[in-house]
Amino acid sequence: MRRFLPLLLLLSAVVAACNGEFDQRQDEAKTQGAGGSSTGTLPNQNGPVFVRGVVSNAGTIDDAYVTLRRINDDASIDFTGNIGVGRSFSNGIYQVFLTDTGYRGPILVEVRGGVGARGANPATALSNKFHDFRADHVMYGVVPLYDGYSVIDVNVSPLTTVAVGRCLAFDGSIAGVQGGIGTGIYGLVCQQVAEFFGLDGIRARQPVDYSASGSFGSDDFYARVLAALSQVAKDLGVSNVFDFCLGLYQDALDDGELNGSIAVVPNTPIAMPDLGSAGLIGSALLNNYMDPSNLERAAGGDNTQVTSGSSLDTLITTLDSVRDVDTATRVYDLTVRVPGEVTVGKGSEYATSIEALDQLGTSINFHPYGDSGGPSFVDFAWSSSSPANVSVLQYGRISVNAAAPSGNYTLTLTIQPAAGQTFVSGPTETHTITVRVP
Repeated sequence: MRRFLPLLLLLSAVVAACNGEFDQRQDEAKTQGAGGSSTGTLPNQNGPVFVRGVVSNAGTIDDAYVTLRRINDDASIDFTGNIGVGRSFSNGIYQVFLTDTGYRGPILVEVRGGVGARGANPATALSNKFHDFRADHVMYGVVPLYDGYSVIDVNVSPLTTVAVGRCLAFDGSIAGVQGGIGTGIYGLVCQQVAEFFGLDGIRARQPVDYSASGSFGSDDFYARVLAALSQVAKDLGVSNVFDFCLGLYQDALDDGELNGSIAVVPNTPIAMPDLGSAGLIGSALLNNYMDPSNLERAAGGDNTQVTSGSSLDTLITTLDSVRDVDTATRVYDLTVRVPGEVTVGKGSEYATSIEALDQLGTSINFHPYGDSGGPSFVDFAWSSSSPANVSVLQYGRISVNAAAPSGNYTLTLTIQPAAGQTFVSGPTETHTITVRVP
C-alpha cells in the first residue's frame, strides 16, 4: 500500500549538502492521538483555526479577495468550493478562518482582485503608487499540509504565484515530473523559482515595502527582484503592473518556464519577454530603477551605491545572466520522524501532527517531506504485515479495522527518489513501525 504522509518522532536523519530554502513552515509538535490538540509552539492552539500571511508586490495588495481551496488527493485544485474566505487588509495582511476545521491536507491560498482592490507598484511608487487589482488578476500561495490543528502563516507574491503555475504545468515531459500542487513538488519548485531570480528562498520570506505603501516585510533582495520585474513591465509600456504579474503566472503555467511562450502580456498587445535572457532584469534594476535620476524610486538606493563583488552586485549579475529554471536540481535532505511503536484501538485511527521534517542548521535548506497524495519527487511507500487489519491512510493516519485480532502488526516504510524524475536525488531508507492492537 502506497501513500504520501507526514511522520513523527525522530528515528534517523540523512543529510546531503544542497542549496535552497527550508520549506517546512511548522514549529515542533509531538505525536498525538485522534482528537488531540496541538502540543507545538504555534499561537492560538485552542482558538479558531485560520490561515494568515502577507500579500505583497514589494508593497501592499489591498482589499483583495482571499479564498482557501482544498487540494485534491491527486494534487489537482478544487475550484468549485472553498474552506474559508476573507479580504486582505490595507497593509496586505490577510487572516482567513477555516470553515472546515476537520480538513487535513494542503491548501491553495487564492488572492483575487475585484471592486476596490488595489496593489502597489514599486516602479511607479511616487506618481502612481497603486494600480487596480482587477477580478482577472490573481496571486497564489500554498499551505503545504494543514495538520488539522495549527495556525498557518503563508505569504503570497508574484513569485509564489509563478511556483504554482510551474507546478500545474508539469505533464511528464519536463524531468519526468507529473504536475499538480503536491506538497513535496511545491517545495522544490519554490526553490527553483527562487534560484532563477537569484534569491535564497521565496516562501518563508516577506519582501520589503519598496512602494512606501504601508506593507510588512524584511527581505530586501526579494523586494529588489519584484521592483525589477515591475520596472521591466514599465519599460515595456505595460500600464497596469498586475497585467504583467498575471503574465508571469500564465507564462509559467504554459510550459513551466518564464520564456515568453504566451506571446503577449495579458490585456495588452505587448510581447511577453523571455525573463531568462541576458541583460534584461538585472539591467532594469541597475540602470533604470536604480538610476539616480529615477524620480519614481521610493526605496533601494541608486546605482552609485552598488559595490563590486557585493551581494547586491551578485544579484544583479545573476539576474542579467542567461538562466533556465529547469537546471535547478537538488539532493534531498531527509529527517524522517517515524514512531517506532504506537498503540491503536480496534476501529480507531492514530493521527500524527504535521512535523515531517525539521531544519538542520542554517546551511541545510531544502527538505522534501511526506506528500499529500499527489506527485512528489520523493516516494513514501508503505507495506503492512496485515493490510486487512492495519493500514495507512492519507495525512498521517494509521487505521485499525474494528475486526482486527489483538496483537502486534508491522508497517514498513520505504523512502526513495520518485522513479522517472530527475530533479531530485538522494538515499533510499527503510523504517519499521510496530502497531500494537489491544
